[in-house]
Amino acid sequence: MDSALLNKLARYCAYQERCISEIKQKIQELDSAADHAIYIHWLKENNYLNESRFVGLFIRSKFNQKKWGRGKIQFELRKKGISDSEIQAHWDEIAEEDYTEALKILLIKKADSLKKGTLAEKYQKCYRTGLSKGFEPGLVAQVLKGLFPKGFA
Repeated sequence: MDSALLNKLARYCAYQERCISEIKQKIQELDSAADHAIYIHWLKENNYLNESRFVGLFIRSKFNQKKWGRGKIQFELRKKGISDSEIQAHWDEIAEEDYTEALKILLIKKADSLKKGTLAEKYQKCYRTGLSKGFEPGLVAQVLKGLFPKGFA
């Protein structure tokens, strides 16, 4: 095992939480002939790499900072090779009231920014905004019912 490579990987993990796929990619960049398994095992054993910790932090940060919904967060985590069961284990890190409130704030902000168009067009633009941020279609429709006049949609 190359100690210089190990030091680089340890610093890479210490800088911010990483997942296994990111570590494999970094090993490939630094030394394509290196055995991923040995380095990954050492990083896990020495608590530099903890995928469960990574998932929890990723979910909290993407929701709190970027106001992403569950759909977008789950999509991005799947791209990183994280299992659905691991993702599901961390959904409770976002309180349901906070989740709905974040969507409501997002939709109010979008509705306020729309200066022209019919009520139906504004509704559709707000609906698409909620979906593009990864919020569930049913929840977006439910929140929009409270924002737009009764009987709409």
